[in-house]
Amino acid sequence: MVQRSVSAVVFLLALLPALYGCSEREPLERTEETRAEATRPEEPVEVDLVISGGTLIDGTGSPPVRDAMVALDDGRVVAAGRAAEVGDYRGAKTFDADGMTVMPGFVNAHAHSRYVSLRETEGWTRAGITTVRDLAGPVQELVARREAGREDPALPELIVSGPMLTVPGGHPFPIYGEEYPALAVSGPEDAAREVNRLLDAGADGVKIVVSGRTDTGWPELSDAEIRAITDAAHARGAWVSAHVDTASGLRRAVENGVDDAAHSPRDRIPEDLISLMVERDVALVPTIDVYRNIAEENGTAAQWTAETRPVMYDNLRRFEAAGGTLALGDDFGNPGVELGMMTDEIEHWLAAGLPPLRVLSAATEGGASVAGIEGRTGTLEPGKEADVLVVDGDPLAEIDALRRVSLVVQNGVRYGEG
Repeated sequence: MVQRSVSAVVFLLALLPALYGCSEREPLERTEETRAEATRPEEPVEVDLVISGGTLIDGTGSPPVRDAMVALDDGRVVAAGRAAEVGDYRGAKTFDADGMTVMPGFVNAHAHSRYVSLRETEGWTRAGITTVRDLAGPVQELVARREAGREDPALPELIVSGPMLTVPGGHPFPIYGEEYPALAVSGPEDAAREVNRLLDAGADGVKIVVSGRTDTGWPELSDAEIRAITDAAHARGAWVSAHVDTASGLRRAVENGVDDAAHSPRDRIPEDLISLMVERDVALVPTIDVYRNIAEENGTAAQWTAETRPVMYDNLRRFEAAGGTLALGDDFGNPGVELGMMTDEIEHWLAAGLPPLRVLSAATEGGASVAGIEGRTGTLEPGKEADVLVVDGDPLAEIDALRRVSLVVQNGVRYGEG
């Protein structure tokens, strides 16, 4: 009787792994350590470039990883993480990043490249900005620039929108005149038709003007026109970015389907609107510094500093605290904005109280997201394009480290070697 009971217990114990759908050697849940073990190559792997010894900030918002290694091969990230955990990679070329920080290449989410020659856009790559979203210009010219840049690894990748869509008499015409690259639409059908024409010409997305200046009564796109634009663009997998200058304009843009606001309003964003943006994942590209530059040019810098800047800082703080998607852009092409690393804009974000790691994520993953390319760049993860920025020092401790560029890799090609 006892022997039969013992045999039954042994039999049941043997069945337990099968009952739970796993073998005795496989745990029910795999820890991070076991996942790393599973993906770690058993034999040395030959790759094009190994960057080792630095601190990795991978762009996802995860904490920095010390003593890291990033392996790149055939234009892709093969491995990124703590050197002791990712495995044995042997680079045909190596880079010692000891004392440095390794990050994804930055994305400028709002710029206008037509104000410089194609060759001059190399200044962005040199500074560590490997992707630039161009938000206004003649579509044929911008598409030609984008295609030429893809043939030259020294140039940043351009993501382009073509002319802004507005209405007759609306922004930007009262300021810049009829020669500015903008298209006036009349009615929802005309608006949708222009969207398809721009996308047929090769634009990656569409920029619209929802509100111009806070102190004007300029005409604006109607809700029906905005909705027609976003519906037409989304039907073809394209994004829509909105020029907004007021919270009321931002609300109309969000309610009618835009994907990001290319500026922060200069008046207060209500809490319910921030919640709606977070719910619908509408990103914010604040471009605070360009407004300071415009105020200086207009002789109203003191008023801007005392009245407008606190509002824009508060908008940014509350949006970040609510978990909104942020992207960094400086609106290059406007007065006082220099081509290169966006340190002036970053300094505003830090002064507003944003955590430095969050700012760097906005400059990488956030920028890739609003450009519609988050599936292939913006973070240093296996399978992503090899866009890498290495700086001397720790940008989380001192912003000036971003000016000390030690290495840039653009789509797998080391800058200066292409």
